[in-house]
Amino acid sequence: MKKYEILPVFLIFIAEILLFSGYRIACIAVHSLNILIITGIITYKKDIKLVQALSLISLLRIVNTSMPIFYSLTIYWFATLYGIMFIPIALLIKEQNLSLRDIGIKREGISLLPLAVIIGIGLGSIEFLVLSPDPIIPSFTPVEVLKLGIVMLFFIGTVEEIIFRSLVQNRFEEKIGLMKGLIIASLMFGIMHSGYSNYKEILFASFAGLVLGFSFQKTKNLLFVITVHGVNNIILFGVLPFFMNYHYN
Repeated sequence: MKKYEILPVFLIFIAEILLFSGYRIACIAVHSLNILIITGIITYKKDIKLVQALSLISLLRIVNTSMPIFYSLTIYWFATLYGIMFIPIALLIKEQNLSLRDIGIKREGISLLPLAVIIGIGLGSIEFLVLSPDPIIPSFTPVEVLKLGIVMLFFIGTVEEIIFRSLVQNRFEEKIGLMKGLIIASLMFGIMHSGYSNYKEILFASFAGLVLGFSFQKTKNLLFVITVHGVNNIILFGVLPFFMNYHYN
């Protein structure tokens, strides 16, 4: 990796450490600085695909922490936030001239989706032990679970997996190799959970990043990792909180 590629990674970690410590405005400031630096790099350098991908991480955090929260912490808030991120993702994919197959959209590996569901249930159960969150749906009904599933699979799972696996991990692997690329991308995925201010959650998310990243290496199938990620979140925020006696309605 070149020095100008290391700096954005460093700034992302610094920003997230600040958020973990409760310095929200400072976190936004560092991520904003990172976007400005990346803009400069893109202007003056030719080998820019990695830093372009890294810009999406800072942008995701800026949007996450800066936008008005119209619906409090509900599935509508998540849908709004992640829906916005489809725009820069699409622009970057077009800029880097990536095909659907390049980002992992393909038929091969579809038969493995039941395995993805099992992995997602396992990870979600472990993460529930770490966070024990309240449900983000008002009741455990088919309609509410369906709405949650749509948001977790088609918004959160899709956006985060394209950013961290299809773009960031792939670019790191090109630069520093499969193993190192997997580890760095997974650590970045983990540190992006600093908003919980829970070091156990960061450790878990880093581990989950390794599982997701390794799965993507082996299958090169975006739908597989989206399913794992989405099922994890459905279990975490919409199933276990009710079965473990949280907010029965």
